[in-house]
Amino acid sequence: MKFVVAFLFCFGFTLIAAYFGLPLLRRWHLGQDVREEGPKAHYKKRGTPTMGGFFFILPILGLALLRLLRLAAFDHFLLLTLLSLFFGLVGFADDAVKVRVRKEGLSVKEKILALGFISLLFSLFYVYGNSQGPILLLPFSEQSVSFSSWGKVIYVLLIVLYLFYVSNSVNLTDGEDGLATTVTTVTALMLATAVVLLKRKNLPIDTESLIEYCLALAGGCAGFFIVNRHPAKVFMGDTGSLFLGASVAAIPLLAGVPWLIFLTGIVYMVEGLSVLLQVSYFKLSHGKRIFRMSPLHHNFELGGWKEEKIVLVFAVAELTGGLLALLLI
Repeated sequence: MKFVVAFLFCFGFTLIAAYFGLPLLRRWHLGQDVREEGPKAHYKKRGTPTMGGFFFILPILGLALLRLLRLAAFDHFLLLTLLSLFFGLVGFADDAVKVRVRKEGLSVKEKILALGFISLLFSLFYVYGNSQGPILLLPFSEQSVSFSSWGKVIYVLLIVLYLFYVSNSVNLTDGEDGLATTVTTVTALMLATAVVLLKRKNLPIDTESLIEYCLALAGGCAGFFIVNRHPAKVFMGDTGSLFLGASVAAIPLLAGVPWLIFLTGIVYMVEGLSVLLQVSYFKLSHGKRIFRMSPLHHNFELGGWKEEKIVLVFAVAELTGGLLALLLI
């Protein structure tokens, strides 16, 4: 029952935050700029309010504070909230610079340093601050990997790279109205189901707080979809997409199955990979391209797909990947 309450709480309060927050974003002229090299159909979106990610961040943060007051203990729900909040604050800084200073936002170096530092602190806490040590399960098995002293160092570095890639892939996915919110709703529900299956294995994992966070995340995204679906009244901005990215990356990590994201987050993985391939091939071939435009959703959009079709197809792909992932547990 409490899991349903978490979903409904974040769903409802996201809508309330949007109701009161959207007029404020408009009054403060916090409008999204549009890349000149992007699809021409997106030019009409110029000026649409951004930083709407706070609409679903605030309810999740509120739920985390309520849990802290009720339980008087630090659990994975709070850890996930803190990590995602710090990622979201980096996104907020990027959005603020885009709106008030320069449309490019923070430099690549600034974002790498900020996100890398946060990821490193989280990784060190998870690997060394946990009395039981990090958990890493093998697919199709209840066997877990044991880490030596050097193994922990290597795992810390891998976690930093993992968080950086996944969070930025989610950020890249946020390029069509309702796309990131729809895909992340599906992802969060699939991750919740995966954690339920892991719960039966009696592993030393805080499954209750992980499931509750998944449902809270799904509720917040579902609520935000109401104002973010095509034609979007508001964008989540990097504020929201980096928050979501940290969340969907850290949930399977804390559950001991980080490899699961390659299926439960298959859309993110492909979106991120499409950018890497496009940029690499462009440089190696001196100007040639693999896709019409990257990330991949823009390739389909320039091929004639409407935004609603892209959202639907990508959501089905995410659901399919999630169902396949459950077979590995």
